[in-house]
Amino acid sequence: MRPPRSTLDGPQFAGWTSDAAVRPRYRVRTEPDVKIPLTDGTVLVGDLHRPVTDQPQPALLGWSPYNKDLMPTGVPAPFNEPGDVTHLARCGYPVAVVNARGTGRSGGTLPPEMFGPTEMDDLRATIAWLASRPWCDGRVAMTGMSYFAISQLMAAGHRIPHLAAIAPFGAATDLYRMLAYHNGTQTSGFLGRYIAINGAAQRARLHPVLRHALGHLVGTRPAQAAIRAAMARALPQLTRRLPVPGPWLRRWSAYALDAPLDGPLYRDSSAWPRLPDIDVPVLIGSEWSMVGLHLPGAFDAWHAVTAPKKMFIGPRWTRWPFLRYQKEIVAFYDHVLRGADNGYAALPAVRYWLHGAERWESAEDWPVPDARPWRLHLTGDPQAGLASEAGEQTIERSWAAVPPGMEYPGAFKDGHVARYRTAPLPVDTHLVGPAHLTLRMTSTAMDTHVQVRLSDVAPDGRPTVISVGWLAASHRTEDEDRTTSSEIVHDHTRPVPLVPGEPAVLRLSLAPFAQLVRAGHRLLLEIGSDPRRLAPPASDYVYFGMAGPPYAARNTVLHGSSLELSVRGETPR
Repeated sequence: MRPPRSTLDGPQFAGWTSDAAVRPRYRVRTEPDVKIPLTDGTVLVGDLHRPVTDQPQPALLGWSPYNKDLMPTGVPAPFNEPGDVTHLARCGYPVAVVNARGTGRSGGTLPPEMFGPTEMDDLRATIAWLASRPWCDGRVAMTGMSYFAISQLMAAGHRIPHLAAIAPFGAATDLYRMLAYHNGTQTSGFLGRYIAINGAAQRARLHPVLRHALGHLVGTRPAQAAIRAAMARALPQLTRRLPVPGPWLRRWSAYALDAPLDGPLYRDSSAWPRLPDIDVPVLIGSEWSMVGLHLPGAFDAWHAVTAPKKMFIGPRWTRWPFLRYQKEIVAFYDHVLRGADNGYAALPAVRYWLHGAERWESAEDWPVPDARPWRLHLTGDPQAGLASEAGEQTIERSWAAVPPGMEYPGAFKDGHVARYRTAPLPVDTHLVGPAHLTLRMTSTAMDTHVQVRLSDVAPDGRPTVISVGWLAASHRTEDEDRTTSSEIVHDHTRPVPLVPGEPAVLRLSLAPFAQLVRAGHRLLLEIGSDPRRLAPPASDYVYFGMAGPPYAARNTVLHGSSLELSVRGETPR
């Protein structure tokens, strides 16, 4: 039957163009609802998109629990993430988009945990099935972002036979600190919506002809824009109103209620313990927009994977379906699976988009080897509270932590955030890499949440958010074994309460970023406890709200706090 609509959208190459242009050259045959039998009698169901050729080819697998029937429709929702399957197939790769056990049309029951032993067994069997098909040459790679990308790291970490390469885009490597709890603070704005929308979507059953017909209607730009606008208006109400199947509710309960601390549920279902075991070529991709859920996973994978690897971090982009970097992925697979001399081998190890300059930059490692540290001290100076010199102890600043639902006088507006600004920078400043905040503070409560935002402020006062960070104060104990040069990782197994009124030191990482701050601009550091102030949707971040602070508190920043950034090129004086 006719393949799904194919419309690439967004950047396709990360700062280069293949020497051998990636040209779609095959007609595509789509086989809907293909059945994949498992040894326990369960049957998984997927859609298969094959190039019309008698020559066996390496196959691609897109694996997730998201209802595959909705993906050919082009609906612009975050679950539509396997990539442009028609484009991939036209470039010579059979693509199977398969629903995990108990989802979509697949049989069985959805397990309460993600990426657990049952799912890994099913993934292993599915890859073996693909490798045995006459149209496959015995090698399987994978495609897709988010859940599709995490499944790639998990499959490679388990060294599943026949898996030959992976290209995870926007993966998460630690389900505790990247998905369920950002540094001890529950991602309440994500978990509820994620389960409600994807659980309710399981009920959809669309005839193959209707799936593809809708793709030619929904895939147009006006339709995409209208649907995005309607979804943005409806999202606040959808979580409570959508009918969610019982297995999906059990999955929500497992992560939102039953496991507030790190432990076996997360470690057994996360990729980070297995990243060093990956032995196939890896193309790591992400975007600066994915500050909490996906961006940290790219750098975590970069530090831990020892197999042949390259990484690119693209500009902030918040659209779905996942239709960007498809030519990049094909060029990678053409090189590592087909031996194509297309320029991929000569690419630098790391490529990243430099916001502010709006161009791609490259480096041979991450953090960028030739970047130098730049420490800024938090002072009491009202005009230049972020300064290279610590100075003498000055006026301390405080902010109010207000729990969700707590009513307070409307006139109380200025006490929610402690702000620190640099003087106008004398030169253009290329900031790139990790950012770490050392915060000496006191609190009137046993625990509080620290939310941090860093902005580039133009001379006219217009701010551009460039990084954010967060930490529950009771989770401030550092995990030295897992901390990397990109991120301070904390021990989330044993919270340590604050002693009200006594000084405490919190060291936390902001999301890595790359920004050219122009001469005359200032940096603005804001510290508070209201996650709604972190990354407004208009700033093009993929960011979900988190549970607010557990107690009402007055938090005070003490002398000796500092922010460490990295500068490539001239450091401001």
